[in-house]
Amino acid sequence: MKIEVWTDIMCPYCYIGKKHYESALRKFDHAAEVVLEWKAFQLNPDLPDKGQGYPLTEYFTRNLGFSKDKMEGSFAHVEQLAKEAGIPFNLRNAVAANTRDAHRLIKLAATKGLETKVVSLLSKAYFEDAQDYSDRNVLLHIGKEAGLEEEPISRMLNSDDYRYEIKQDIQEAANLGFDTVPTFLFDRRQAIIGSEPEELFVKVLNNAYRDWKARVEKEKEEIIITKGKACAADGSCEI
Repeated sequence: MKIEVWTDIMCPYCYIGKKHYESALRKFDHAAEVVLEWKAFQLNPDLPDKGQGYPLTEYFTRNLGFSKDKMEGSFAHVEQLAKEAGIPFNLRNAVAANTRDAHRLIKLAATKGLETKVVSLLSKAYFEDAQDYSDRNVLLHIGKEAGLEEEPISRMLNSDDYRYEIKQDIQEAANLGFDTVPTFLFDRRQAIIGSEPEELFVKVLNNAYRDWKARVEKEKEEIIITKGKACAADGSCEI
């Protein structure tokens, strides 16, 4: 069963939602049958990149127009949710920056099956360690820590690789009617939008799996085969 997740590194609910999903998956009896695909989304593609990010507190007051009191209230609310999910948020020191290169690193990691590890390390770098995730030295370090080789990371960062794929992910979300992250799409039939509780993830996982399994079995039953002479996998052919 395929699960697609639209996410952006700078979204706190994406990190919290990821933790809830992973906790639910550990309680899901059919986790081995799940195929997870990370999809890119950019909440603010106009933010500076290449290590030129600026304090998240400034982003809230200057870009979003929050008063200091409203910002502190927002931080306190998110930090409480993060604490319940076991994440030590460090929002007051965090850096707001462009997430494009971070998404490109995730795409590169996906070619080696390391994308989920990179998503985790990027989220930790931003929310816990207050690092600028657009800084190419930070991205290089994260990629290597996840298991990627330095040369492919550097080559990707110095190219336009995966920019088109990121645009495609964002357009696909729009085509499906999603403009909010995180969005977890289960088998293209059920969705969870936001950092919902672990219990809801467990429920949707089970419901989506049941429907997916029933549909797969039904499709098998509906296959009508007309057989003629053919060759088998062992190389033998009917005469």
